[in-house]
Amino acid sequence: RVTRLRAGAAPWAGVNSGAPSCAGSAGSDSLPHLVPAGQAAAPGGKERGGKKWVDRLSPEYRQRRERNNIAVRKSRDKAKRRNQEMQQKLLELSAENEKLHKKIEQLSRDLSSLRHFFKQLPAASFLQPGAGTECR
Repeated sequence: RVTRLRAGAAPWAGVNSGAPSCAGSAGSDSLPHLVPAGQAAAPGGKERGGKKWVDRLSPEYRQRRERNNIAVRKSRDKAKRRNQEMQQKLLELSAENEKLHKKIEQLSRDLSSLRHFFKQLPAASFLQPGAGTECR
């Protein structure tokens, strides 16, 4: 059962109209079976209708809480899975990055060796186009 408060009204005013009562709560300021359902304040700080109060003992409230608990659990599980997938992807990409760095080092060494090799050759040993040397 949901009851809207009038602006300026006490939270316990008019609550017992058909709602289950708590033993020993007569004249008490707290209503243990009622909980605020959320803020009903409008943007800009102006209040529209005050807070909604919901009976914790109602089946609708229990059903809503159960659905919310399931949604929270599902969301947390999804976040954990996503985090684990990201960690796995990080490991894979780090390994690939290391492999590529090693390949760069090897290719740099090969290039350096080839440059050194070609610098050692005499200039006449290179084939000159039109110099009379024919490949058969």
